[in-house]
Amino acid sequence: MRRLSLALAASLALAGCSPPGVPKSQGAVAKIQARGHLNCGGSQGIPGLSRPDEKGVWRGFDSDICRALAAAVLGDANKVQFTPLNAAQRLPAVQTGEIDALSRTSTITFTRDMAIRFVAVTLYDSDALIVRKSLGAKGPADLNGRTVCMQGGGSLVEGTLDEAEQDNKIKLTRVYFDSTITARDTFFAGRCDAYVTDGLAAKSQLATVAKTPDDYQLMYIGRLVEPNGVAIARGDDRWFDVVRWTINLLIWAEQNDITQANIDERVRTGSPEIKRVLGGDPKFGREIGLDPRWAYNVIKQVGNYREVWDRNLGDGTPIKAERRYNRLYTDGGLLFPMPWD
Repeated sequence: MRRLSLALAASLALAGCSPPGVPKSQGAVAKIQARGHLNCGGSQGIPGLSRPDEKGVWRGFDSDICRALAAAVLGDANKVQFTPLNAAQRLPAVQTGEIDALSRTSTITFTRDMAIRFVAVTLYDSDALIVRKSLGAKGPADLNGRTVCMQGGGSLVEGTLDEAEQDNKIKLTRVYFDSTITARDTFFAGRCDAYVTDGLAAKSQLATVAKTPDDYQLMYIGRLVEPNGVAIARGDDRWFDVVRWTINLLIWAEQNDITQANIDERVRTGSPEIKRVLGGDPKFGREIGLDPRWAYNVIKQVGNYREVWDRNLGDGTPIKAERRYNRLYTDGGLLFPMPWD
């Protein structure tokens, strides 16, 4: 019996499961609530996505996704602590429990999803090169022999550069750095002819870091549309549910034109579905193990998807990024909310 018990315990450990008698309260939701704040992974500093401002407050689209999760679980969007992570650090930080959620321009792939659990897509993007106009390059085909500054550890960027070389019959010299910030700064200092990163990040760097943005051009490369999403540790169904449906809520609220400004009115005058989702039906909260007004708290404190985008990446910001794939499907984009039935 002792050998059988040991074997059972070992198999449960390998499977990432809790043995009988261990309460579900040991999951991330309960830990976050007991701790009083959410631990969220961010980038090492990409304006518009995730970066601390001059007062040390993290700003950006990815940072606000973390705030939405905190509002759902804790009722307070400000109860978040951020950890800056490079490409090599991000997956281990999730696996070891250093962070509760990863929200930093990480593309969902098969290999990564086998290591950690990607829950929902928050941004669709594609890779891009920032190139000096002085090179006179009209496209990637004109970059043969040129140097490219890049952060090491990003397999998709490597693949995109491979595609560019194969499609255009060129060879690029890759110069690696351990952080995207170092790679970016080295490029702008004149060390490399080009810098490769995600398209939104490239747009951000041009708008906020380049001293003379008109000296550079942006070239989208690669054939992939990359789904970037929020990731958590594997094996926690309750936390998975909270993250998935919080992201869904942001998109649903945009589709239904529910905003921070009008949410109180919509609670009173909206459709039965709107009233139910925003706290009118206590059962709605119990089913996901949260306060019945969790969805109301998220939109009231953080806003809907469009508000999060506009605040961090839209026309009112220096970045002025086009939503492209990140429009609602009714506007020709790829975003659509799942039903609440």
